[in-house]
Amino acid sequence: MILYDIPDIRLFWSEDERFLKQFVVPHIWQKIKFQPLSKYPPLINDISFWLPSETYSKNDFYDLARTVGGDLIEKIILVDEFTHPK
Repeated sequence: MILYDIPDIRLFWSEDERFLKQFVVPHIWQKIKFQPLSKYPPLINDISFWLPSETYSKNDFYDLARTVGGDLIEKIILVDEFTHPK
């Protein structure tokens, strides 16, 4: 753990590709420093939208997405919000 700065020994038993690909190097003597994994799992289809905050509520957007997507939409989740500091 000290060698790679890995915070939790249980990661050595992980089959997560994000963890394992950090240790594929061209030379066995190459130094490796562990990069922490994102707390969000990788997504195949991740979409971001800009919504005017004054005139549009989150529920309006959810209704619009379900109306347009129909049965193709399984789940809509707000993962993160960003407000630009003007």
